[in-house]
Amino acid sequence: MALKSLLILGAVGVAHGQSEQLQFCGSAPYYASEYTCYDNNTLCPRLYGQPTLPCSGSCYSPDMYQCRDDGQLQLLPVHGASGSAFRLEAHSSNPALNKRLAEVCNLQFNVGADAETCVYCYDAPPRFVCSSYQNETVLLPSGAMSVDVPGSQYWFVDPTTGRLRTTAAGKGGAGGEGREHAGEGVTIYEEGYFSYDGWSYWLACKEPGGRGLYRIFAPTGNSDQNDCERIKLVAVPSTEPKEGAYSYT
Repeated sequence: MALKSLLILGAVGVAHGQSEQLQFCGSAPYYASEYTCYDNNTLCPRLYGQPTLPCSGSCYSPDMYQCRDDGQLQLLPVHGASGSAFRLEAHSSNPALNKRLAEVCNLQFNVGADAETCVYCYDAPPRFVCSSYQNETVLLPSGAMSVDVPGSQYWFVDPTTGRLRTTAAGKGGAGGEGREHAGEGVTIYEEGYFSYDGWSYWLACKEPGGRGLYRIFAPTGNSDQNDCERIKLVAVPSTEPKEGAYSYT
């Protein structure tokens, strides 16, 4: 996707409070919550709470692009299916979402202060020892979840609703309904950018009832969700071999 699209689609307005002072980049006024000034002559917008970088008159996200020596933008390499396990971190201009980790519960990915990881474990030493799992939401680039349950579990975007979710465990050893869509349409870039079908953002839709829980959707256009805002998802390496779970529920 072209950089222009990245900036337009990813632009999220930030409401600056009365206490924020207007600053200047050269002669151009700006708010530091919305832009970053480089060399006192170049303004680049902050997208999803994170700064973008200048490149020959354009601005880009270093999670997805690199600025070549000739001043041209180039997409970063992508992770292969054999890459390392990772967790998903949300980036947002909303402090309630920014830098929070995605959690799986009811086989669906959520984010926010009230998001939690729901797990089940079958304790069968020495092969399966429940106390050895850290029970965090951990994914693999192949489309699988980091689990030990026979048949495994898989993450995918529901083609009907756009919901980011996982398959159920224990479905005849086949990984559950949705296995055929495991990892489908998602690209993971070298620096962690987690992109669906070339889009720069995902949707965090607030759970009704005022709780600090947001459901995660891909921008598929076939969702009827309300009260949603755009977020960026970034793959953060998982460093512990047992950071995942026996199974997710």
